Amino acid sequence: MDMRFYADKAGRVYRFLWQQFRESAERAATQEGRDKMKERLAEAGKVSLSTVENHLRKRTTRGANFPCDIAIVRAYGRVLEGNESAFLEMTVSRTDARAAVSVDPGEALSLLGTRFTVWPEGDRRIGETVFVRLWELLGLYAATDCYNRRSDTGELEGAEEYFGAIVKSICQKAGETGDDEGRRFLLRIVRDVGDFVKNYELPGVPDRWIRLNPRLSYFEPVFELADALPAEQMAELDAAGRFRIPFPTPWERRMR
Repeated sequence: MDMRFYADKAGRVYRFLWQQFRESAERAATQEGRDKMKERLAEAGKVSLSTVENHLRKRTTRGANFPCDIAIVRAYGRVLEGNESAFLEMTVSRTDARAAVSVDPGEALSLLGTRFTVWPEGDRRIGETVFVRLWELLGLYAATDCYNRRSDTGELEGAEEYFGAIVKSICQKAGETGDDEGRRFLLRIVRDVGDFVKNYELPGVPDRWIRLNPRLSYFEPVFELADALPAEQMAELDAAGRFRIPFPTPWERRMR
């Protein structure tokens, strides 16, 4: 599964295409032998054979068993495909929330029409501020490995507390509105986003969001499992009613 993110010295962030790496390694093993392939990877990446085996090991979730870093991924690309970027896909910077958002917050605000413009001046400013901060927080989904890494340092440690504090701060801002209906409106949105940030694995995307836009179901972790588990096993789990959305079809997985 393509789940890991790494940054280079220039601050550019890349996604490690682990599945492509593993498939390429399997082709090389068929041609030259598995031991020879692993020896070449170990030498190029300056790592031990056991580390290479660790990187190649299939996992049921989240891809290979690491440690790894971007220099090793590039070395693997040179050995297996003659291209150090073969298993890397550039994504957004973890340290810049706006860079992670496909639509500018100002443009997104304009799509709301009169939602905030009819509010009293003070509440309007609060509503717009809350919306922009939530928009930027949602834009960090991919760049922070599904909120498992802090956006300021890129570190795994303390990520839950870090994002929890951000949501709490936005919630406090939403609570400053003077109008009861407006405050309830903003707090409901903040709670939805907070649930998504905190519980993206299960239950995944809030049900209300999926009703508004069914394509958001593509963010459900059942798609990740569909890529990691054999079809027969996924079909059994699906038949048992273990997931919130139906087992994704091959077409839905391509559309995602």
